Amino acid sequence: MSTTTRVSDATGRITLRRRQGRRRRWLVITLTAVVVALLAGAGWLVLGSEVWGVRTVEVTGNTLVNADDVRRLAEVPAGRPLVRVDLDAVATRVAGLPPVRAVQVARVWPNTISIQITERTPLYAIETPGGYWIADEQGVVFRSASDPGDLMVASVPSGDARVIRDLGTVLGALPAGLRGKVQRLLSLIHISEHTRRTPISY
Repeated sequence: MSTTTRVSDATGRITLRRRQGRRRRWLVITLTAVVVALLAGAGWLVLGSEVWGVRTVEVTGNTLVNADDVRRLAEVPAGRPLVRVDLDAVATRVAGLPPVRAVQVARVWPNTISIQITERTPLYAIETPGGYWIADEQGVVFRSASDPGDLMVASVPSGDARVIRDLGTVLGALPAGLRGKVQRLLSLIHISEHTRRTPISY
C-alpha cells in the first residue's frame, strides 16, 4: 500500500467522523428543541389553558349549609386552571360560614375542585326572646331555631359571648350519660354577669 493510499484512507475516516459528529450535534439540538417545545406546551396546558380548568366545584359533607352558597362564597372562577386556584384562600372563605367547623379543599384532576365540609355539631340551645340560638361544644352559635328539640337549654340573659363559650366548654366536657340530667337542670340556672365571679352549683 502506497503512502498516498494511507493518507487518503485516513482523510476519509476523519471526514466520516466529522460528518457523524455533526449529525449527533444536530440530533441533540433537534431532540432538545422537541423536549423544550413539549415542556412549553405542557406548561401552557397546565397554567394557561382551560383544558385543565375548573369545570366543577364539588361540595360534600354539608347538611346545614347550601352547596350553592358554599360555591358562591368559594369564588372559584369557571375555567381557571386548577394549579392556579388558591386552595387556602378558598378554604378560608368557606370557613366563614357559621355552621362550618372545618374545610378541606383539593384539586381533583382534570377539572374539579373538591370542597369537603365538616359541620358543627349542635350541643345546646340558648333561650332568646325570639326563639333559640344553637351552639356547639366550642360555644359557637351557628344557627337559630324556633324549638330546641332534644338539646340542653341554657339562659344567658346578657348574651355574653364569653359566658356562651365557657358554657360550651363545660357542657362539651360532660360524659354523654350526664347530659340528659343536665338538660333538666339548665332551665333552672340563671346565667348572668355574676357567673363570671361565682361558680354555678347544682
